[in-house]
Amino acid sequence: MALAGLMYFVVDRLVPEPRLIARLLLTAVAVVAYEALFCLYTRATPGKLATSLRVAPIDRYEIDPGAAIRRGIAVAYPTVAVLTLPAAVGSMSSSIGSLVVGGFAVAVVAGAFLSVATAPARRGLPDRVADTIVVPYEAPQVISRDSVDGLAGGTAAPFLTAWGPVASREARRQGRAGRLDDSPALVVLLVAVLFAWTLDRPAVAIALACLWAAALVIDEARKIARDGGTAGHRAAGEAVLDEATGEPPTFGAALARSAVLAVFWLFPPLVPVLVIWIRLSPKRRGPHDLVAGTIVIDTTGGR
Repeated sequence: MALAGLMYFVVDRLVPEPRLIARLLLTAVAVVAYEALFCLYTRATPGKLATSLRVAPIDRYEIDPGAAIRRGIAVAYPTVAVLTLPAAVGSMSSSIGSLVVGGFAVAVVAGAFLSVATAPARRGLPDRVADTIVVPYEAPQVISRDSVDGLAGGTAAPFLTAWGPVASREARRQGRAGRLDDSPALVVLLVAVLFAWTLDRPAVAIALACLWAAALVIDEARKIARDGGTAGHRAAGEAVLDEATGEPPTFGAALARSAVLAVFWLFPPLVPVLVIWIRLSPKRRGPHDLVAGTIVIDTTGGR
Protein backbone atom coordinates (compact mmCIF):
# COMPACT_ATOMS: atom_id res chain seq x y z
CA MET A 1 0.00 0.00 0.00
CA ALA A 2 2.93 2.35 0.70
CA LEU A 3 4.26 1.73 -2.81
CA ALA A 4 0.78 2.24 -4.28
CA GLY A 5 0.55 5.51 -2.36
CA LEU A 6 3.88 6.55 -3.86
CA MET A 7 2.56 5.74 -7.35
CA TYR A 8 -0.49 7.90 -6.73
CA PHE A 9 1.74 10.72 -5.42
CA VAL A 10 3.81 10.66 -8.64
CA VAL A 11 0.71 10.53 -10.85
CA ASP A 12 -0.85 13.36 -8.81
CA ARG A 13 2.16 15.56 -9.62
CA LEU A 14 2.09 14.68 -13.31
CA VAL A 15 -1.65 15.12 -13.98
CA PRO A 16 -3.00 18.64 -13.36
CA GLU A 17 -6.15 19.52 -11.40
CA PRO A 18 -9.03 18.65 -11.50
CA ARG A 19 -8.58 15.43 -13.50
CA LEU A 20 -9.30 13.01 -10.66
CA ILE A 21 -10.56 10.17 -12.87
CA ALA A 22 -7.39 10.36 -14.99
CA ARG A 23 -5.25 10.16 -11.86
CA LEU A 24 -7.11 7.15 -10.53
CA LEU A 25 -6.98 5.32 -13.86
CA LEU A 26 -3.25 5.97 -14.26
CA THR A 27 -2.63 4.82 -10.70
CA ALA A 28 -4.62 1.65 -11.41
CA VAL A 29 -2.53 1.03 -14.56
CA ALA A 30 0.65 1.51 -12.54
CA VAL A 31 -0.54 -0.95 -9.88
CA VAL A 32 -1.50 -3.50 -12.56
CA ALA A 33 1.95 -3.21 -14.13
CA TYR A 34 3.68 -3.40 -10.75
CA GLU A 35 1.74 -6.50 -9.65
CA ALA A 36 1.96 -8.25 -13.01
CA LEU A 37 5.66 -7.63 -13.64
CA PHE A 38 6.77 -8.67 -10.17
CA CYS A 39 4.64 -11.84 -10.39
CA LEU A 40 6.11 -12.66 -13.80
CA TYR A 41 9.77 -12.05 -13.03
CA THR A 42 10.20 -12.62 -9.28
CA ARG A 43 6.98 -14.52 -8.47
CA ALA A 44 6.29 -12.09 -5.63
CA THR A 45 5.89 -8.40 -4.94
CA PRO A 46 8.35 -6.79 -2.48
CA GLY A 47 5.79 -7.11 0.29
CA LYS A 48 5.46 -10.85 -0.30
CA LEU A 49 9.22 -11.27 -0.56
CA ALA A 50 9.63 -9.49 2.78
CA THR A 51 7.25 -11.98 4.39
CA SER A 52 8.63 -15.08 2.59
CA LEU A 53 5.59 -15.57 0.36
CA ARG A 54 5.18 -15.97 -3.35
CA VAL A 55 2.44 -16.28 -5.97
CA ALA A 56 2.29 -19.78 -7.44
CA PRO A 57 0.30 -20.83 -10.52
CA ILE A 58 -1.75 -23.99 -10.12
CA ASP A 59 -0.62 -27.02 -12.15
CA ARG A 60 1.99 -24.86 -13.92
CA TYR A 61 5.61 -23.96 -13.31
CA GLU A 62 5.35 -20.31 -14.31
CA ILE A 63 2.64 -17.65 -14.35
CA ASP A 64 1.73 -16.71 -17.91
CA PRO A 65 1.43 -13.00 -18.83
CA GLY A 66 -2.35 -13.12 -19.24
CA ALA A 67 -2.82 -14.55 -15.75
CA ALA A 68 -0.42 -11.99 -14.28
CA ILE A 69 -2.34 -9.13 -15.87
CA ARG A 70 -5.72 -10.49 -14.71
CA ARG A 71 -4.34 -10.81 -11.21
CA GLY A 72 -2.96 -7.29 -11.37
CA ILE A 73 -6.33 -5.86 -12.43
CA ALA A 74 -8.10 -7.66 -9.59
CA VAL A 75 -5.55 -6.23 -7.15
CA ALA A 76 -5.51 -2.70 -8.60
CA TYR A 77 -9.08 -1.61 -8.12
CA PRO A 78 -9.39 -2.37 -4.38
CA THR A 79 -5.92 -0.84 -3.92
CA VAL A 80 -7.03 2.40 -5.54
CA ALA A 81 -10.25 2.25 -3.51
CA VAL A 82 -8.20 2.04 -0.29
CA LEU A 83 -6.16 5.09 -1.35
CA THR A 84 -9.32 7.13 -1.95
CA LEU A 85 -11.27 5.74 1.02
CA PRO A 86 -10.53 8.50 3.59
CA ALA A 87 -11.53 11.28 1.20
CA ALA A 88 -14.52 9.34 -0.15
CA VAL A 89 -15.91 8.53 3.30
CA GLY A 90 -15.20 12.04 4.58
CA SER A 91 -17.30 13.60 1.82
CA MET A 92 -20.25 11.17 2.01
CA SER A 93 -22.46 13.63 3.88
CA SER A 94 -21.97 16.47 1.37
CA SER A 95 -24.27 15.20 -1.41
CA ILE A 96 -26.09 12.18 -2.78
CA GLY A 97 -23.37 11.70 -5.37
CA SER A 98 -20.68 11.72 -2.71
CA LEU A 99 -22.70 9.26 -0.66
CA VAL A 100 -22.87 6.87 -3.62
CA VAL A 101 -19.14 7.23 -4.40
CA GLY A 102 -18.16 6.78 -0.75
CA GLY A 103 -20.44 3.78 -0.38
CA PHE A 104 -19.00 2.25 -3.54
CA ALA A 105 -15.42 2.72 -2.27
CA VAL A 106 -16.32 1.10 1.06
CA ALA A 107 -18.05 -1.79 -0.74
CA VAL A 108 -15.03 -2.42 -3.01
CA VAL A 109 -12.59 -2.44 -0.08
CA ALA A 110 -14.83 -4.62 2.10
CA GLY A 111 -15.52 -6.96 -0.81
CA ALA A 112 -11.81 -7.37 -1.54
CA PHE A 113 -11.07 -8.14 2.09
CA LEU A 114 -13.94 -10.59 2.41
CA SER A 115 -13.00 -12.33 -0.84
CA VAL A 116 -9.75 -13.36 0.88
CA ALA A 117 -10.93 -13.73 4.48
CA THR A 118 -13.84 -16.01 3.61
CA ALA A 119 -12.38 -17.93 0.65
CA PRO A 120 -11.26 -21.56 0.87
CA ALA A 121 -7.44 -21.67 1.19
CA ARG A 122 -7.54 -17.83 1.36
CA ARG A 123 -7.75 -17.62 -2.43
CA GLY A 124 -9.30 -14.21 -2.93
CA LEU A 125 -10.60 -12.77 -6.19
CA PRO A 126 -7.09 -12.05 -7.64
CA ASP A 127 -6.04 -15.68 -7.14
CA ARG A 128 -9.29 -17.05 -8.51
CA VAL A 129 -9.22 -15.00 -11.73
CA ALA A 130 -5.55 -15.85 -12.32
CA ASP A 131 -5.76 -19.47 -11.11
CA THR A 132 -2.97 -18.88 -8.58
CA ILE A 133 -2.41 -19.29 -4.86
CA VAL A 134 -0.16 -17.46 -2.36
CA VAL A 135 2.18 -19.94 -0.66
CA PRO A 136 5.33 -19.89 1.51
CA TYR A 137 8.39 -19.22 -0.62
CA GLU A 138 9.86 -22.65 0.17
CA ALA A 139 6.70 -24.48 -1.02
CA PRO A 140 7.08 -26.91 -3.99
CA GLN A 141 7.69 -25.20 -7.31
CA VAL A 142 4.55 -26.69 -8.86
CA ILE A 143 1.37 -26.58 -6.77
CA SER A 144 -1.07 -29.24 -7.96
CA ARG A 145 -4.78 -28.62 -8.18
CA ASP A 146 -5.43 -31.68 -6.05
CA SER A 147 -3.39 -30.22 -3.20
CA VAL A 148 -5.23 -26.88 -3.50
CA ASP A 149 -8.61 -28.60 -3.51
CA GLY A 150 -7.56 -30.64 -0.49
CA LEU A 151 -6.45 -27.51 1.33
CA ALA A 152 -9.71 -25.75 0.47
CA GLY A 153 -11.85 -28.67 1.54
CA GLY A 154 -9.86 -29.68 4.58
CA THR A 155 -11.75 -27.83 7.29
CA ALA A 156 -11.22 -28.49 10.96
CA ALA A 157 -13.77 -30.49 12.89
CA PRO A 158 -16.47 -28.23 14.36
CA PHE A 159 -16.25 -27.27 18.00
CA LEU A 160 -18.62 -29.49 19.96
CA THR A 161 -20.76 -28.09 22.75
CA ALA A 162 -23.25 -29.75 25.08
CA TRP A 163 -25.98 -28.71 22.65
CA GLY A 164 -24.33 -29.80 19.39
CA PRO A 165 -21.59 -28.66 16.97
CA VAL A 166 -21.18 -24.95 16.34
CA ALA A 167 -22.45 -23.72 12.98
CA SER A 168 -19.92 -23.40 10.18
CA ARG A 169 -18.88 -20.05 8.76
CA GLU A 170 -20.63 -20.90 5.48
CA ALA A 171 -23.88 -21.65 7.32
CA ARG A 172 -23.62 -18.36 9.18
CA ARG A 173 -23.16 -16.47 5.93
CA GLN A 174 -26.20 -18.23 4.48
CA GLY A 175 -28.21 -17.41 7.57
CA ARG A 176 -27.33 -13.73 7.34
CA ALA A 177 -28.07 -13.67 3.60
CA GLY A 178 -31.59 -14.94 4.30
CA ARG A 179 -32.22 -12.55 7.17
CA LEU A 180 -35.15 -10.72 5.54
CA ASP A 181 -36.86 -13.78 4.03
CA ASP A 182 -39.81 -13.61 6.44
CA SER A 183 -39.75 -9.86 7.12
CA PRO A 184 -41.67 -8.13 4.29
CA ALA A 185 -42.27 -5.02 6.42
CA LEU A 186 -38.52 -4.54 6.83
CA VAL A 187 -38.02 -4.94 3.08
CA VAL A 188 -40.67 -2.31 2.33
CA LEU A 189 -39.16 0.07 4.88
CA LEU A 190 -35.70 -0.40 3.39
CA VAL A 191 -37.05 0.40 -0.08
CA ALA A 192 -38.62 3.55 1.40
CA VAL A 193 -35.22 4.61 2.75
CA LEU A 194 -33.61 4.22 -0.67
CA PHE A 195 -36.52 5.99 -2.35
CA ALA A 196 -36.16 8.96 0.01
CA TRP A 197 -32.48 9.27 -0.92
CA THR A 198 -33.28 9.27 -4.64
CA LEU A 199 -35.78 12.11 -4.05
CA ASP A 200 -33.04 14.13 -2.31
CA ARG A 201 -34.84 14.09 1.05
CA PRO A 202 -31.90 13.34 3.35
CA ALA A 203 -33.75 14.19 6.57
CA VAL A 204 -36.60 11.83 5.69
CA ALA A 205 -34.16 9.15 4.58
CA ILE A 206 -32.15 9.38 7.81
CA ALA A 207 -35.32 9.22 9.92
CA LEU A 208 -36.54 6.17 7.99
CA ALA A 209 -33.11 4.55 8.24
CA CYS A 210 -33.13 4.97 12.02
CA LEU A 211 -36.63 3.50 12.14
CA TRP A 212 -35.53 0.59 9.94
CA ALA A 213 -32.50 -0.14 12.14
CA ALA A 214 -34.63 -0.12 15.31
CA ALA A 215 -37.24 -2.36 13.67
CA LEU A 216 -34.53 -4.76 12.47
CA VAL A 217 -33.08 -5.08 15.99
CA ILE A 218 -36.46 -5.64 17.64
CA ASP A 219 -37.65 -8.07 14.95
CA GLU A 220 -34.48 -10.18 15.20
CA ALA A 221 -34.56 -10.18 19.02
CA ARG A 222 -38.20 -11.28 19.06
CA LYS A 223 -37.64 -14.15 16.63
CA ILE A 224 -34.48 -15.39 18.34
CA ALA A 225 -36.12 -15.31 21.80
CA ARG A 226 -39.25 -17.03 20.49
CA ASP A 227 -37.92 -19.48 17.89
CA GLY A 228 -34.16 -19.63 18.45
CA GLY A 229 -33.46 -17.88 15.16
CA THR A 230 -34.73 -16.00 12.13
CA ALA A 231 -35.89 -17.54 8.86
CA GLY A 232 -32.31 -17.25 7.63
CA HIS A 233 -31.02 -19.19 10.62
CA ARG A 234 -33.58 -21.96 10.12
CA ALA A 235 -32.91 -22.21 6.38
CA ALA A 236 -29.19 -22.59 7.06
CA GLY A 237 -29.79 -25.26 9.71
CA GLU A 238 -28.82 -23.07 12.67
CA ALA A 239 -30.19 -22.22 16.08
CA VAL A 240 -29.17 -19.38 18.39
CA LEU A 241 -29.10 -20.76 21.94
CA ASP A 242 -28.15 -19.63 25.41
CA GLU A 243 -24.73 -21.22 25.92
CA ALA A 244 -25.50 -22.08 29.56
CA THR A 245 -28.98 -23.58 29.18
CA GLY A 246 -29.26 -24.73 25.56
CA GLU A 247 -32.58 -22.89 25.26
CA PRO A 248 -33.39 -19.82 23.17
CA PRO A 249 -32.09 -16.72 24.97
CA THR A 250 -34.35 -14.34 26.85
CA PHE A 251 -35.74 -11.37 24.98
CA GLY A 252 -33.36 -9.05 26.85
CA ALA A 253 -30.31 -11.10 25.89
CA ALA A 254 -31.54 -11.43 22.30
CA LEU A 255 -32.13 -7.66 22.14
CA ALA A 256 -28.58 -6.95 23.34
CA ARG A 257 -27.25 -9.43 20.79
CA SER A 258 -29.18 -7.87 17.91
CA ALA A 259 -28.21 -4.32 18.91
CA VAL A 260 -24.48 -5.12 18.99
CA LEU A 261 -24.70 -7.00 15.69
CA ALA A 262 -26.54 -4.06 14.09
CA VAL A 263 -23.70 -1.70 15.02
CA PHE A 264 -21.28 -3.83 13.00
CA TRP A 265 -23.53 -4.49 9.99
CA LEU A 266 -24.81 -0.92 9.66
CA PHE A 267 -21.30 0.55 9.56
CA PRO A 268 -19.49 -1.22 6.67
CA PRO A 269 -15.92 -0.40 7.85
CA LEU A 270 -16.61 -2.54 10.94
CA VAL A 271 -17.66 -5.62 8.94
CA PRO A 272 -14.07 -6.88 8.47
CA VAL A 273 -13.57 -6.60 12.26
CA LEU A 274 -16.63 -8.79 12.82
CA VAL A 275 -15.49 -11.34 10.23
CA ILE A 276 -11.98 -11.61 11.71
CA TRP A 277 -13.37 -11.85 15.24
CA ILE A 278 -15.63 -14.78 14.35
CA ARG A 279 -12.90 -16.54 12.35
CA LEU A 280 -10.47 -16.35 15.26
CA SER A 281 -12.97 -17.60 17.83
CA PRO A 282 -12.87 -21.42 18.34
CA LYS A 283 -16.62 -21.36 18.98
CA ARG A 284 -17.21 -18.82 16.18
CA ARG A 285 -18.74 -16.40 18.67
CA GLY A 286 -18.68 -12.76 17.67
CA PRO A 287 -18.98 -9.79 20.07
CA HIS A 288 -22.78 -10.01 19.80
CA ASP A 289 -22.71 -13.62 21.06
CA LEU A 290 -20.35 -12.74 23.92
CA VAL A 291 -22.60 -9.88 25.07
CA ALA A 292 -25.71 -12.08 25.03
CA GLY A 293 -24.08 -15.32 26.23
CA THR A 294 -25.28 -17.12 23.10
CA ILE A 295 -23.83 -19.62 20.66
CA VAL A 296 -24.96 -20.56 17.14
CA ILE A 297 -25.46 -24.32 16.81
CA ASP A 298 -25.67 -26.55 13.74
CA THR A 299 -29.05 -28.30 13.94
CA THR A 300 -28.46 -30.57 10.93
CA GLY A 301 -26.02 -32.91 12.68
CA GLY A 302 -23.27 -31.95 10.22
CA ARG A 303 -25.22 -33.06 7.13
